[in-house]
Amino acid sequence: MPELNCTKCGEVKPATEFHREARNTERYFKRSHCKSCDAEKNRLYISNEEKRNKRNSRRVEWNRSVKAFFPPELFKQRLQEQNGVCAICGAEDAGGRGAFHADHNHETSTPRGVLCHRCNIALGHFKDNPEILQSAIEYLNKYSEVE
Repeated sequence: MPELNCTKCGEVKPATEFHREARNTERYFKRSHCKSCDAEKNRLYISNEEKRNKRNSRRVEWNRSVKAFFPPELFKQRLQEQNGVCAICGAEDAGGRGAFHADHNHETSTPRGVLCHRCNIALGHFKDNPEILQSAIEYLNKYSEVE
């Protein structure tokens, strides 16, 4: 019986201490994690299940709150007013998971427009701050000039 080195704990163990590959009963997993290390990983996964459930419930709660101040009818109306494209870049493709985003003012929850994934993320990274965005425009203009 061959011995294998577990890449997780570093111990050399008999091949029987490693899970077999499902498609081939003669071969063992290429990643070479022993059964006990895999069991520890599974215990950690189960212990984090409560955290994942909380995170998912917060996401569902947030989605409900967004729909409260940006109802689907308003979303459709804004997208129609924008001719089915992103309000910032004019992209017809929403990007991301394939759906346009309902943009809103994070302080007042006032609906703004409908954005593609990239523009929505960009506004978030710029913290919805016009001064930072203006600074970014000036920066891009400064370095796009031909010297």
